[in-house]
Amino acid sequence: MKSMLVCLPLALSLNLHAAIGEWRVLKDGEGGSIRARFEGIKSERYLLRRESDGKLFEVAPGMLQGEDRTSFDKQAWALSDELRKLDKMAGHKLFSGTPFEVRNANEIASALGLGQESKTSHSASWRNYTGDSYRLFGARPYSVALYADQDGNASVLSAVYSNKGDFKSGVGQGESHFEGKSTADAESLAKAMDADEKAVLSAITGALGQPTSQRFGDSRATRRKVSRWDWNGHSLILSSQEGEYVSLSIVPLELADAGGKTAKVRDGDLRKRMLNDVVKESNGDVYLGQIPMVNQGPKGYCVPATFERAMRAAGIEADMYLLAMVGKSGMGGGTSVEFLLEEVRQQVRSKGRRTKDERVKELRVRDVKRYIDQGVPVMWTMRSLEGYNKIANANTSKRKSIKDWTKWTQDIAVETEALLKTESINDNHHICMIVGYNEATNELAVSDSWGASYERRWVPAPVANWASSGGLFMILP
Repeated sequence: MKSMLVCLPLALSLNLHAAIGEWRVLKDGEGGSIRARFEGIKSERYLLRRESDGKLFEVAPGMLQGEDRTSFDKQAWALSDELRKLDKMAGHKLFSGTPFEVRNANEIASALGLGQESKTSHSASWRNYTGDSYRLFGARPYSVALYADQDGNASVLSAVYSNKGDFKSGVGQGESHFEGKSTADAESLAKAMDADEKAVLSAITGALGQPTSQRFGDSRATRRKVSRWDWNGHSLILSSQEGEYVSLSIVPLELADAGGKTAKVRDGDLRKRMLNDVVKESNGDVYLGQIPMVNQGPKGYCVPATFERAMRAAGIEADMYLLAMVGKSGMGGGTSVEFLLEEVRQQVRSKGRRTKDERVKELRVRDVKRYIDQGVPVMWTMRSLEGYNKIANANTSKRKSIKDWTKWTQDIAVETEALLKTESINDNHHICMIVGYNEATNELAVSDSWGASYERRWVPAPVANWASSGGLFMILP
């Protein structure tokens, strides 16, 4: 299934930049004609948009004649000149003249220095938590993320500048994000946000002129006022939310014209996809092999990052920074699972999905098995304690070379018994996902929003229960 961001019917923008030409009537070799317009260049061929269905197609310049050739040649030259201005504005060779919907995302990721964050059969993403010297559109973004559809074509680029999660954060990443704290305060964040917004606004306005204003967002909770510029099949969306973040997104025109609202994935298609994503190994492992990864970075955003992953797995577009805003995360992180869950219910329902939450006194394989078998990941509240992580890391590594699974079951039972004799302290509160199980060995597969190396770790169910806070949350098809 293609990404919903690039397959919506084309809606014409009312504020197109000059790089997109007027509709022209083109003759074909058999006496027929179509109405099309110039929208870019790909591999030295002109990209034209067909008015009848909004589809892009390629034409070799030599196939055009007369006024059509003259018109498109002029637009191609104008595009080349604009590209130089835009790359200078961005500070990177970001633009190519090819709209996102048909441009390979790897090219953009390479130009921006982004590392692969996630790759499934349905989507891909890249991300970079930048350093002080990194600049994009005149200011330093703390996070730059790029998303792509199943064909590898870019769908959304998101740059988040000063924000309450990353700004002056003193915490680490991964298991270390419980150490340290944010030193930001509301006043210093407000000043940084104001400076970033002015810098980005000045850079883009200098190249593309004054923006228009509109409302943008996929739900009541995330809808906000933004500034918008259109250029060559792209819309640049600048958003500044008081006390929260400054962000710039580059999206396809049709998404901007739809106000940021994406289409619903059909129920039957989603259920089929989720079932197909269930992997069953000969050793009894059952796990979800296509859950997108989101790296929360050096801040306490485990709740919004985990919710983003679960929502994307359910065919719902999401962003952890927006979720942190609606979930009222504190400075540097810290989000109430229950509050965020209540806030996103409306968005989930609008896409034909439903949420479910349970409390369990003792976490067992059978509590999650029925969901995993349907392809549904289980969000789980727990405490990321040292003893738990030590076993999770060691066992996951050892599992790669196991030949005798009966002995393995016996070994981890002894290991578990030793841990259960130690105190389970009430600290390092965390949420992650349970994405698999093995009934024979009594293990659970757990996934943390800390990057690729935490995509799937295996822990004995009693060890998970030792660290459990008892909350289970699901988004059901």
